[in-house]
Amino acid sequence: MKRSFLRWASLLTAILLIAPLLLAPAAVAEDSALDESVRKAFKRYRTSGGMVVAAKDGEIVYELCYGWADKFNDIKVSGETHFKLASVSKLITGLCVMKLVEQGKLDLDKDIGAYLGDPPYKAANPYYPKIPLTARHLMTHTSSLRSNGGLQKNRELSLILNVKNKRRSDFYKEKPGSVYRYNNYGAGIEGCLVEAVTGKRLSDAARELIFDPMGIDAAYHPNKLSDPESIVTTYKKDGSISITRSYRIKEEYSDTVDVDHDYEEGYGSAWMTGSDLCRIGIMLCENGWYGEKQILSPETVEEMMSSQKGKGYVTLDSPYGLNIERVSNLVKGKMLYGHQGLMESILCNLYYDPETHFVFAMVTNGCNATKSDRIGNLSRSLFGLLWDRYAQ
Repeated sequence: MKRSFLRWASLLTAILLIAPLLLAPAAVAEDSALDESVRKAFKRYRTSGGMVVAAKDGEIVYELCYGWADKFNDIKVSGETHFKLASVSKLITGLCVMKLVEQGKLDLDKDIGAYLGDPPYKAANPYYPKIPLTARHLMTHTSSLRSNGGLQKNRELSLILNVKNKRRSDFYKEKPGSVYRYNNYGAGIEGCLVEAVTGKRLSDAARELIFDPMGIDAAYHPNKLSDPESIVTTYKKDGSISITRSYRIKEEYSDTVDVDHDYEEGYGSAWMTGSDLCRIGIMLCENGWYGEKQILSPETVEEMMSSQKGKGYVTLDSPYGLNIERVSNLVKGKMLYGHQGLMESILCNLYYDPETHFVFAMVTNGCNATKSDRIGNLSRSLFGLLWDRYAQ
């Protein structure tokens, strides 16, 4: 009887010791299966290099790095790799604008010529000279400025915006605030507003207003990063080089503020890691809080997400709040918020859902950036995988 008991006790002990080992492969297999699906999606869209990150309830729950930061120099993407955000930069610039609004240094409905001019001038569409151009117009893409106008010719802002110049070819014959037209240079001009108000280049102002308080190493030029060598080479959709890391690092950059010409930065030039982009989403998803720090007030975050119809000089319901797009075509019956960046073959996305506290961030340095219903197919595919796994 004693021997039988000892045999059963030994068997039970062995089972208890082996059970965790038997269970472990299932958990690993589940993560491995997700990783494999993510890698397949990156590969399917011929991604040169990328990173995808998800957060839930204020914490990052998933990260995966893929491919090459620099193929020629055998540098793989890591968590420290900085990617060019393309138009997701607009959202970052908007955060800086709204921080200055909170501080009482900038008014969304004041004539932007009052900030940009020295001396101040009246900024207006010459077709509608009595309506001032405002930051709210820029942030909702309702300014009536032409994207293919004088801004692309490196002309002075004061020559383009000053109503006295009466150059009508720089504007649509549309009442500012009444028509939505996506415009890259709106956020570029916002960057100039930040510079005019702070007296600092956009990178330095953004670091002081947003990046440093969040512990983020980001910039609007590689040489303003703590390690410029951490940036990617960008690639075309066929995998050939678009612009090398070394070329971008050597690009001319001045610390001197020039609000008449600095409008090339604010709309597409930000550099950030995938994890830090996700942290920006966490902050917005958590009503302006990041950890124990309040970066923006809940009221500011809510305003950025809200329709601006009937506010200031805006009279229509733009798809954008204040530099944040309201996205209804990712999850059926649900409104999400964020921004997409698409510049040649660079595709980046940040989307978040305040209800489920889910955040999705994706960055690439080149892929087949095809779209369906305005959203990149790669980002749509990866979003679906991570939403299904973590959002519920």
